[in-house]
Amino acid sequence: MKAAVYYQNGGPEVFHYKDVVDPGCGPDEVLIRVEAISVEGGDLVNRELRPLARVPHVVGYQCAGAIIEVGRDVLNRRVGDRVVAVLSWGPHAQYATAPAADTRIIPENLALDTAAAIPVAWGTAYECLFTAGRLKQAETVLIHAGAGALGLASIQLAKRAGARVNNSSRSAWT
Repeated sequence: MKAAVYYQNGGPEVFHYKDVVDPGCGPDEVLIRVEAISVEGGDLVNRELRPLARVPHVVGYQCAGAIIEVGRDVLNRRVGDRVVAVLSWGPHAQYATAPAADTRIIPENLALDTAAAIPVAWGTAYECLFTAGRLKQAETVLIHAGAGALGLASIQLAKRAGARVNNSSRSAWT
């Protein structure tokens, strides 16, 4: 299969588009034909700083697509299910293996490219606002970096919850 890989940490110049071995599907996993990916801030940190999980290191950690194989112990996923997955590494390729428990079914009316961008930004926003921050209706929240993906998700979730929202951002045109 084709995959975005790198062999050492560094800037964008370390990327290569190469043939790599297809991932296998373990008993608790699903094999996904990747149709959309999301590039997150963590992808940049990983490329520049974090030790490589494997060499070549397959890029990314968030993808969406259709399941093409289901492990023998998986009971709640089927071939053909459209799913989104967040992985430690590896989904910026034609195929990705994910623990079935780390996938979420994508509603029929949601496009795969939209679904691929939801888990990290929206999941993080939800956890920060409601789990850690315990935000409630009519409270006021200040969201920094309101123009980025996480900031936009936070603003929308907070407003939907009935909070008063203030946000900050920095213009690149100063």
